[in-house]
Amino acid sequence: MATEFIQACRAWTTHPDNSVSCTSLEWIQGYVLPPEAGGQLDLLIQGGFDAELFRIGFLGTLALFALGFGVGLIISQLRKLKR
Repeated sequence: MATEFIQACRAWTTHPDNSVSCTSLEWIQGYVLPPEAGGQLDLLIQGGFDAELFRIGFLGTLALFALGFGVGLIISQLRKLKR
């Protein structure tokens, strides 16, 4: 990712009619992200943790554990009945 020159305002002036205008422009160097990097930028800013997805994953793991445990108990009882 290369740096580009970006025009920025250094000083602002407020007029009597409450409008604001820039009085001093300057060129600064900075990183410019393409529009397709929006999702990655959101991930970077938010830290990459989504509580809703965590809840779904956690409850899914518990459900699979309970299902496996239940199937194991049933198979165990069926084996005991065969004897």
